[in-house]
Amino acid sequence: MNAVRIFSSDLDGTLAGDRDASRRFADYWASLDAASRPLLVYNSGRLIEDILAFIAEEGLPEADYLIGGVGTMMHAATVPEIAEAYAASLDRDYDPLRIAERLRALPGIRRQPERYQHALKSSWYFHDAPLERIEALEEELRAEGLSVKLVYSSGRDLDVLPGNADKGKALTWLCGELGIGLHEAVVAGDTGNDLGMFLLDGVRGIVPANAHPELRRLAEERDDVYLAERNTADGVIDGLRHWRVRMIGA
Repeated sequence: MNAVRIFSSDLDGTLAGDRDASRRFADYWASLDAASRPLLVYNSGRLIEDILAFIAEEGLPEADYLIGGVGTMMHAATVPEIAEAYAASLDRDYDPLRIAERLRALPGIRRQPERYQHALKSSWYFHDAPLERIEALEEELRAEGLSVKLVYSSGRDLDVLPGNADKGKALTWLCGELGIGLHEAVVAGDTGNDLGMFLLDGVRGIVPANAHPELRRLAEERDDVYLAERNTADGVIDGLRHWRVRMIGA
Protein backbone atom coordinates (compact mmCIF):
# COMPACT_ATOMS: atom_id res chain seq x y z
CA MET A 1 0.00 0.00 0.00
CA ASN A 2 1.35 3.43 -0.95
CA ALA A 3 2.30 5.81 1.83
CA VAL A 4 -0.17 8.65 2.45
CA ARG A 5 1.50 12.00 1.81
CA ILE A 6 -1.57 14.25 1.77
CA PHE A 7 -4.97 14.05 3.48
CA SER A 8 -7.75 16.28 2.12
CA SER A 9 -10.96 16.45 4.14
CA ASP A 10 -14.25 18.26 4.06
CA LEU A 11 -15.26 19.99 7.31
CA ASP A 12 -19.02 20.18 7.93
CA GLY A 13 -20.42 16.69 8.49
CA THR A 14 -16.98 15.12 8.11
CA LEU A 15 -14.42 16.49 10.57
CA ALA A 16 -17.01 18.80 12.17
CA GLY A 17 -20.50 18.19 13.46
CA ASP A 18 -19.62 16.61 16.80
CA ARG A 19 -17.24 18.87 18.69
CA ASP A 20 -16.04 16.10 21.00
CA ALA A 21 -15.22 13.94 17.98
CA SER A 22 -13.44 16.90 16.33
CA ARG A 23 -11.24 17.23 19.38
CA ARG A 24 -10.52 13.51 19.33
CA PHE A 25 -9.35 14.01 15.75
CA ALA A 26 -7.11 16.86 16.91
CA ASP A 27 -5.60 14.57 19.56
CA TYR A 28 -5.14 11.78 17.02
CA TRP A 29 -3.46 14.14 14.55
CA ALA A 30 -1.14 15.48 17.25
CA SER A 31 -0.17 11.88 18.08
CA LEU A 32 1.25 11.34 14.59
CA ASP A 33 4.94 11.90 13.95
CA ALA A 34 5.08 15.51 12.75
CA ALA A 35 8.03 14.73 10.48
CA SER A 36 6.27 11.95 8.58
CA ARG A 37 2.52 12.49 8.88
CA PRO A 38 0.60 13.56 5.75
CA LEU A 39 0.02 17.16 4.84
CA LEU A 40 -3.38 18.22 6.16
CA VAL A 41 -5.77 19.99 3.79
CA TYR A 42 -9.23 21.28 4.72
CA ASN A 43 -11.30 21.22 1.53
CA SER A 44 -14.58 22.98 2.26
CA GLY A 45 -17.49 24.81 0.72
CA ARG A 46 -16.86 27.59 3.24
CA LEU A 47 -14.85 30.62 2.20
CA ILE A 48 -11.29 30.94 3.52
CA GLU A 49 -11.92 33.47 6.31
CA ASP A 50 -14.86 31.39 7.49
CA ILE A 51 -12.72 28.22 7.52
CA LEU A 52 -10.06 29.90 9.65
CA ALA A 53 -12.60 31.02 12.25
CA PHE A 54 -14.49 27.72 12.16
CA ILE A 55 -11.53 25.40 12.78
CA ALA A 56 -10.57 27.49 15.82
CA GLU A 57 -14.13 27.23 17.18
CA GLU A 58 -14.26 23.47 16.62
CA GLY A 59 -10.84 22.77 18.14
CA LEU A 60 -9.49 21.25 14.94
CA PRO A 61 -5.74 21.30 14.22
CA GLU A 62 -4.28 23.92 11.92
CA ALA A 63 -4.02 22.71 8.35
CA ASP A 64 -1.08 22.99 6.00
CA TYR A 65 -3.37 24.14 3.18
CA LEU A 66 -6.96 25.35 2.87
CA ILE A 67 -9.17 24.88 -0.17
CA GLY A 68 -12.33 26.96 0.09
CA GLY A 69 -15.43 27.87 -1.87
CA VAL A 70 -15.95 24.34 -3.25
CA GLY A 71 -12.54 24.37 -4.91
CA THR A 72 -12.40 28.03 -5.99
CA MET A 73 -9.99 29.40 -3.34
CA MET A 74 -6.68 28.29 -1.85
CA HIS A 75 -4.67 29.46 1.15
CA ALA A 76 -1.51 28.55 3.02
CA ALA A 77 -0.06 30.74 5.76
CA THR A 78 3.46 29.64 4.82
CA VAL A 79 2.93 30.10 1.05
CA PRO A 80 0.96 33.36 0.68
CA GLU A 81 1.45 33.51 -3.09
CA ILE A 82 -0.50 30.28 -3.60
CA ALA A 83 -3.87 32.05 -3.43
CA GLU A 84 -3.14 34.25 -6.44
CA ALA A 85 -1.41 31.46 -8.36
CA TYR A 86 -4.39 29.15 -7.96
CA ALA A 87 -6.95 31.84 -8.82
CA ALA A 88 -4.99 32.56 -12.01
CA SER A 89 -5.37 28.90 -13.02
CA LEU A 90 -9.18 29.09 -13.02
CA ASP A 91 -11.34 29.93 -16.00
CA ARG A 92 -11.18 33.66 -16.71
CA ASP A 93 -14.47 33.57 -18.65
CA TYR A 94 -16.51 33.00 -15.48
CA ASP A 95 -19.23 35.67 -15.30
CA PRO A 96 -21.10 35.73 -11.94
CA LEU A 97 -23.36 38.62 -12.99
CA ARG A 98 -24.70 36.76 -16.03
CA ILE A 99 -25.06 33.59 -13.96
CA ALA A 100 -27.09 35.42 -11.31
CA GLU A 101 -29.29 37.09 -13.92
CA ARG A 102 -29.98 33.73 -15.55
CA LEU A 103 -30.72 31.79 -12.36
CA ARG A 104 -32.94 34.44 -10.78
CA ALA A 105 -35.40 33.88 -13.61
CA LEU A 106 -35.83 30.19 -12.79
CA PRO A 107 -38.64 28.95 -10.50
CA GLY A 108 -37.66 27.25 -7.25
CA ILE A 109 -34.13 28.68 -7.07
CA ARG A 110 -33.14 31.25 -4.45
CA ARG A 111 -29.77 32.97 -4.04
CA GLN A 112 -27.89 32.14 -0.85
CA PRO A 113 -26.81 34.95 1.53
CA GLU A 114 -23.91 37.15 0.49
CA ARG A 115 -21.50 35.54 2.98
CA TYR A 116 -21.54 32.38 0.83
CA GLN A 117 -20.70 34.20 -2.42
CA HIS A 118 -17.43 35.33 -3.94
CA ALA A 119 -16.07 36.27 -7.34
CA LEU A 120 -15.62 32.64 -8.46
CA LYS A 121 -18.57 30.99 -6.66
CA SER A 122 -22.28 31.66 -7.13
CA SER A 123 -24.36 29.74 -4.57
CA TRP A 124 -28.09 29.04 -4.56
CA TYR A 125 -30.78 27.05 -2.76
CA PHE A 126 -32.55 24.57 -5.03
CA HIS A 127 -34.46 22.04 -2.93
CA ASP A 128 -34.85 18.41 -4.00
CA ALA A 129 -33.75 18.96 -7.59
CA PRO A 130 -33.34 15.72 -9.57
CA LEU A 131 -29.90 15.05 -11.03
CA GLU A 132 -31.32 15.26 -14.54
CA ARG A 133 -32.45 18.85 -13.89
CA ILE A 134 -28.99 19.86 -12.65
CA GLU A 135 -27.32 18.30 -15.67
CA ALA A 136 -29.78 19.97 -18.05
CA LEU A 137 -29.26 23.36 -16.40
CA GLU A 138 -25.48 23.03 -16.73
CA GLU A 139 -25.87 22.24 -20.43
CA GLU A 140 -28.19 25.23 -20.89
CA LEU A 141 -25.73 27.62 -19.23
CA ARG A 142 -22.84 26.30 -21.30
CA ALA A 143 -24.89 26.60 -24.48
CA GLU A 144 -25.34 30.28 -23.63
CA GLY A 145 -21.56 30.72 -23.54
CA LEU A 146 -21.08 30.49 -19.78
CA SER A 147 -18.06 28.41 -18.75
CA VAL A 148 -19.44 26.75 -15.62
CA LYS A 149 -19.54 23.59 -13.55
CA LEU A 150 -22.58 22.89 -11.36
CA VAL A 151 -22.10 21.11 -8.04
CA TYR A 152 -25.23 20.00 -6.18
CA SER A 153 -25.22 18.63 -2.63
CA SER A 154 -27.40 17.81 0.36
CA GLY A 155 -30.56 17.97 -1.75
CA ARG A 156 -30.43 21.75 -1.45
CA ASP A 157 -27.16 23.52 -2.24
CA LEU A 158 -26.32 24.46 -5.82
CA ASP A 159 -22.88 25.96 -6.46
CA VAL A 160 -22.09 27.39 -9.88
CA LEU A 161 -18.32 27.37 -10.33
CA PRO A 162 -15.81 28.05 -13.11
CA GLY A 163 -15.78 25.19 -15.60
CA ASN A 164 -12.40 23.93 -14.38
CA ALA A 165 -13.09 24.13 -10.63
CA ASP A 166 -14.34 21.80 -7.92
CA LYS A 167 -12.84 20.24 -4.80
CA GLY A 168 -11.16 17.47 -6.77
CA LYS A 169 -9.64 19.74 -9.40
CA ALA A 170 -8.28 22.02 -6.68
CA LEU A 171 -6.67 19.07 -4.93
CA THR A 172 -5.19 17.87 -8.24
CA TRP A 173 -3.66 21.32 -8.82
CA LEU A 174 -2.22 21.40 -5.30
CA CYS A 175 -0.75 17.91 -5.58
CA GLY A 176 0.84 18.91 -8.88
CA GLU A 177 2.44 21.95 -7.27
CA LEU A 178 3.76 19.82 -4.40
CA GLY A 179 4.97 16.90 -6.51
CA ILE A 180 2.58 14.46 -4.82
CA GLY A 181 0.84 11.72 -6.78
CA LEU A 182 -2.89 11.20 -6.40
CA HIS A 183 -2.13 7.60 -5.42
CA GLU A 184 -0.49 9.13 -2.33
CA ALA A 185 -3.66 11.03 -1.35
CA VAL A 186 -6.52 10.12 0.97
CA VAL A 187 -9.74 12.16 0.90
CA ALA A 188 -12.77 12.34 3.19
CA GLY A 189 -16.24 13.79 2.72
CA ASP A 190 -19.94 13.33 3.33
CA THR A 191 -21.95 15.06 0.55
CA GLY A 192 -22.15 15.49 -3.21
CA ASN A 193 -19.87 18.51 -3.29
CA ASP A 194 -17.06 16.19 -2.11
CA LEU A 195 -17.58 13.81 -5.01
CA GLY A 196 -14.94 15.49 -7.18
CA MET A 197 -12.25 14.38 -4.73
CA PHE A 198 -13.40 10.76 -4.73
CA LEU A 199 -13.50 10.55 -8.53
CA LEU A 200 -9.80 11.35 -8.95
CA ASP A 201 -7.80 8.45 -10.36
CA GLY A 202 -5.76 6.71 -7.68
CA VAL A 203 -7.07 8.39 -4.53
CA ARG A 204 -8.29 6.45 -1.53
CA GLY A 205 -11.33 7.67 0.34
CA ILE A 206 -13.09 7.78 3.70
CA VAL A 207 -16.85 8.19 4.07
CA PRO A 208 -18.23 8.60 7.63
CA ALA A 209 -21.38 6.71 8.61
CA ASN A 210 -23.48 9.90 8.60
CA ALA A 211 -22.71 10.63 4.92
CA HIS A 212 -25.45 11.40 2.42
CA PRO A 213 -26.63 8.58 0.13
CA GLU A 214 -24.62 9.74 -2.91
CA LEU A 215 -21.34 9.07 -1.09
CA ARG A 216 -22.50 6.01 0.84
CA ARG A 217 -23.39 4.37 -2.49
CA LEU A 218 -19.94 5.18 -3.83
CA ALA A 219 -18.27 3.65 -0.79
CA GLU A 220 -20.36 0.51 -1.08
CA GLU A 221 -19.29 0.07 -4.71
CA ARG A 222 -15.54 0.68 -4.37
CA ASP A 223 -12.77 -1.15 -2.53
CA ASP A 224 -10.65 2.00 -2.34
CA VAL A 225 -13.26 3.94 -0.34
CA TYR A 226 -13.63 3.07 3.34
CA LEU A 227 -17.19 3.31 4.72
CA ALA A 228 -16.85 3.97 8.45
CA GLU A 229 -19.16 2.57 11.10
CA ARG A 230 -18.88 5.77 13.16
CA ASN A 231 -19.98 9.31 12.40
CA THR A 232 -18.05 12.47 11.51
CA ALA A 233 -14.49 12.78 12.84
CA ASP A 234 -14.57 9.44 14.66
CA GLY A 235 -15.28 7.73 11.35
CA VAL A 236 -12.46 9.71 9.73
CA ILE A 237 -10.01 8.53 12.39
CA ASP A 238 -11.08 4.93 11.74
CA GLY A 239 -10.58 5.47 8.01
CA LEU A 240 -7.12 6.92 8.43
CA ARG A 241 -6.15 3.95 10.56
CA HIS A 242 -7.55 1.69 7.86
CA TRP A 243 -5.25 3.40 5.36
CA ARG A 244 -2.38 2.95 7.85
CA VAL A 245 -2.00 6.53 9.03
CA ARG A 246 -1.19 5.60 12.61
CA MET A 247 0.05 7.25 15.77
CA ILE A 248 3.63 6.85 16.93
CA GLY A 249 4.25 3.37 18.29
CA ALA A 250 0.99 1.91 16.94
